[in-house]
Amino acid sequence: MKNLVKGVICLSLFFICLHADAQKEFVREPDMNRPTLFQNLPNKISCRINDLSALLQSEIGRPVSFSLVDNLSFQGVVSSVAKFDNTLNSVVIRSTNFPGASLSFSRVTKEDGTFSYVGRIISFQHGDAYEIGFENGQYYFVKKGFYDLVNE
Repeated sequence: MKNLVKGVICLSLFFICLHADAQKEFVREPDMNRPTLFQNLPNKISCRINDLSALLQSEIGRPVSFSLVDNLSFQGVVSSVAKFDNTLNSVVIRSTNFPGASLSFSRVTKEDGTFSYVGRIISFQHGDAYEIGFENGQYYFVKKGFYDLVNE
């Protein structure tokens, strides 16, 4: 009788483990058919760092605007401002004229006192975005695909 009880318990555990192993892992597949937000804008836009640096002094809730290209401005409301140890200043702006898009812009102070800039304009509902890049001594907004910047 002892062996029968042990056998039933072992067999029950085996089937429980077999069933538990059959659970599928959740994997979110990328949606490559997202609509584009910046389809009418060029792939590379010269970045006016002085205009963007002025945004770092903004207050939360304040409406702001800067020229993105000659005939189009980026408008929005400041949703976050952060400063860390005088080496990192950062601002996040939610766009009012590009639905769902946000600009995140940061200025990093290097040890030698010079600055470098990073940032992006991205919308989680759209398939394109802009990222700030540095090339030939000039900063640019470079158009990229959403999944080039974000891993889901």
